[in-house]
Amino acid sequence: MAAPSQRPPSAARLDRGWLILALVATALVAALSLGRLTERLDYIVYDHALAATDRPPPEDIVIVAIDNRSLEAIGHWPWPRSVHARLLDQLAGAQPKSVGYDVLFIEPTADDALLAGAVRRNRTWLPLVIDVPGSNGAPYDIALPSGPLASAAAGIAHVNLHFDGDRVIRQAYLEEGDGQRSWLQLGAAMAGLRPEGTGAGETGFRQERPVLIPYGGATGHIPAISFVDLLDGTVPPELIAGRHVLIGATADGLGDSYPTPKSGATSQMSGVEIQAHLLDALLRGDAITPASPLWVLGFALAVVWILLAGIVLLRPRGIAIMTVLVAVAIAGTSLALFRFAHIWLPPIGALAGLVFTISVEAWRERVRLRESLVREQIAAAATEGELQAGRTIQLGMLPPRADLSSFDPRLDIDALLEPAKSIGGDLFDVIRIDADRIAFLVGDVTGKGVPAALFMALSKALAKSVVLRGVSSLADAASILNEELMRDNSESMNVTMLIGIMDLRTGELMLMSAGHEDPLHIRADGAIATHKLDGGPPFCIVDFPYPDEPMKLAPGEALLLISDGVSEALNGSGALFGHERLLAAVQGRTGATAMVEAVRDAVRAFEDGTDPTDDLTVMAVRYLG
Repeated sequence: MAAPSQRPPSAARLDRGWLILALVATALVAALSLGRLTERLDYIVYDHALAATDRPPPEDIVIVAIDNRSLEAIGHWPWPRSVHARLLDQLAGAQPKSVGYDVLFIEPTADDALLAGAVRRNRTWLPLVIDVPGSNGAPYDIALPSGPLASAAAGIAHVNLHFDGDRVIRQAYLEEGDGQRSWLQLGAAMAGLRPEGTGAGETGFRQERPVLIPYGGATGHIPAISFVDLLDGTVPPELIAGRHVLIGATADGLGDSYPTPKSGATSQMSGVEIQAHLLDALLRGDAITPASPLWVLGFALAVVWILLAGIVLLRPRGIAIMTVLVAVAIAGTSLALFRFAHIWLPPIGALAGLVFTISVEAWRERVRLRESLVREQIAAAATEGELQAGRTIQLGMLPPRADLSSFDPRLDIDALLEPAKSIGGDLFDVIRIDADRIAFLVGDVTGKGVPAALFMALSKALAKSVVLRGVSSLADAASILNEELMRDNSESMNVTMLIGIMDLRTGELMLMSAGHEDPLHIRADGAIATHKLDGGPPFCIVDFPYPDEPMKLAPGEALLLISDGVSEALNGSGALFGHERLLAAVQGRTGATAMVEAVRDAVRAFEDGTDPTDDLTVMAVRYLG
């Protein structure tokens, strides 16, 4: 029994393909990580992780809600500032720990002195808003409380909320400013944080110290009392005493509500409750810090390069196990950092790098297995017989005929190859270069048997590779192909070949012939003529400057390509099939399949049972437009 095939050793795996994979995978994860291209998918993962972290409502925070009932009782918004002053005075007796008023008091009014006194007595934080971009072409506008109120406040804090790309509020910047001044976010100020001012001296609007808000629950999670109840004195002081109090709008129609990961698909959360969730997180010390782009990139690169090392060092089963373990490690690391270290390390970029790397390696492994199969087929020739082994190699390298009929709607193409009993080296291929260009070729290797079949496989593979390299002209491609075939031609064989590249938008063709039969040009009106090509000698004979030879097919016109197994077919009397019989076989045929089958049937009828001495190959390329 033969020993099972073994994976190539490590040194053999460090080939050019591995290096290309390493470079492309590295570039891919760099683009995904630094370009934030996986942000939407990372949001989904983050939201699901956050959904599993509900906690009890905070006992040290309460919202005074400007709700629908308060609007009904007090009147339309905005209210006189004397009303807000009365509310703050009601708070004073309950001795709150801190007070944040999430209502903008920008324009001066007659009641400012009254409200300023209440603000001062209650050590109240007041908000500002930074609008980006600003008005009249300014990069930003800063809207501060009116002068008396700003002077009386315990401090000024910003209440800006940050929308992610899907218009959901997940994060906030604890500090914003313009390079000369810096303001904490309202929740951060009430939690006792201090400005760091890292952008001092810089110009322009800046946002610093980003955090993700770990919402403790859905809308209504933070304890709240109605503004009107507190104003009327019906709220027990113990509901306020020692607590952080946030006052803000929750009523419908005031425009201060936003989607959050926990507000649900059909509801929103008020801005003041979002501020309260952030304050709660800062007081608990569990606000989520997003990992920097460089950390995200480093994480993804580590995953990719661990996989790349495993590809070199491990066998297929080991790589499969490692892939599963690395995927679990990616998810586990991201969730563990989120849950226990309060750090968000997005996993999708790393997972994308893993999927790309392992998918490409799986494809490379399939290619290696196919190559191994060819080698095994060659080895089997000694016991199975050279005839059958060569035929299997030859036919196994051809594109499936069934695929040609649906290759492109602008093209009607068909081809067939029937090997002779002695096995020649005929070949054909159809290659898509890009969305609007294809290449097609027919070739014939000198010689018979397995060596011819193997050289046919090499010729076809190299021709496809050269065509897909994006060489500037077909002439250059032919020169490169000739050079590479001569280098890999230990059996001193040669091959004739006709290659065409077609622009499917226009029907324009570029042809190159290396000693091959000239094609037939079948016009839309049925006229048939041989399309003469200058060409050159077969490949592998001499270095030769093969010319580009242009032509154009109008819609409905076709080219017919054959090997010499058609024109040189013999009958029992030793007569050749010849050119005239070929023209007669094609006459009146329009579709590609009809053409190739008519030629094949005519040749077989002419041979009349005589064993063919050479492979028969026919290809019809009909342009539909």
